[in-house]
Amino acid sequence: MARFATIALLAAALVVPASYTQAGVYSPDEPTPFRVRPDGTAEELPFGPTFEGPFAVRFGKRLNEADAVRKLDTNTDRAELLKRIEALKAMPGEAAALSGAYLRAGNPTAALNLLAPLSRSRSPDFRVLAHFAHAHAARGEWDEAVRWHQSAVLDAEFPADLPGTTPEQRKWLLKVERQYYTKWLQVHRQRAATKLPPDREEVFPLFGVKFVNDAGRYEPGKLAAAEKAKLPPDAVAIVQQLLLWAPWDTGLYWLLAELYAADGRVRPADAIFFQIANSRQYSNRQQLMDHRHVVRAAAEKASQEAPADVPLVADAPPEMPLPADGDFLPSSGKVLAVGAVFGVVVLVLLALQFRAIGRRLRGGCGPTG
Repeated sequence: MARFATIALLAAALVVPASYTQAGVYSPDEPTPFRVRPDGTAEELPFGPTFEGPFAVRFGKRLNEADAVRKLDTNTDRAELLKRIEALKAMPGEAAALSGAYLRAGNPTAALNLLAPLSRSRSPDFRVLAHFAHAHAARGEWDEAVRWHQSAVLDAEFPADLPGTTPEQRKWLLKVERQYYTKWLQVHRQRAATKLPPDREEVFPLFGVKFVNDAGRYEPGKLAAAEKAKLPPDAVAIVQQLLLWAPWDTGLYWLLAELYAADGRVRPADAIFFQIANSRQYSNRQQLMDHRHVVRAAAEKASQEAPADVPLVADAPPEMPLPADGDFLPSSGKVLAVGAVFGVVVLVLLALQFRAIGRRLRGGCGPTG
């Protein structure tokens, strides 16, 4: 119960109106957080069992920046972003950075007004066109978003000097833009056109995967081989990147929960399902609620086997690597050093105590008048 109370509070803090977006926003003041492997795939950011991992922290910051409801004295993320917007307004030639800040602040109209004249340039800037497309997406103008995003990836060069990125990261980001963000736009355009009732909505089909086992049933930790083959090796990292660009997209958030559940990581999946069903008001999606019920049971079993306050090995932050086998205890040298320091402290305290006692004894035997 205590864990769910914590999740509920965090979930309420992470709610954001659906009009906000920051998909494909490139900010010069924030490095790309995903490490890229030699094979060109990216490492995911740990989520943590209940919203305390590096991904959850970044995700919460994106939501805070777009939250215009909370007061600025309690929402430091948004306060800092608004200060940056004011500074960028006074800097010429920073239209791309300023438009990205507008998008993160939940003001796509300001981004559109700023970028409209630049979008017609004969030498288009990728960031200008991408942000222009994302601003249209923020307003639910999916046809325009698709058109301008196609122009960005086909007519403009991806920036070779993108601040905070390595060449490998830029190559990976471009792949995400071309393959997965394009698909994300297309799915939203199709859903907007068909107007499918919420109770018939299924998992966001970014990868075309059905989350079932070999027998065709939904089972956490068991994904049919044919379905697993459809997933790229860095599927979680791809969805995480899209969510950092579009944290308001509950369909993507649901997809992240399904990826965790399919991999057997039922505790973070359960935490996300709880938030989606309650604070994001997705309890009218029948498939989501069916899956949530199964994941909840699996998470309860996992919690009995491993207490909720013990982080899962799979969720250890990359900045703090787990020790190798046999290295969990400190070395004998470290034990001796700590023991020596402790002994010195004890001796000093004893000396001070004896000195105080001696003073009291001498004072008691001295003259009284």
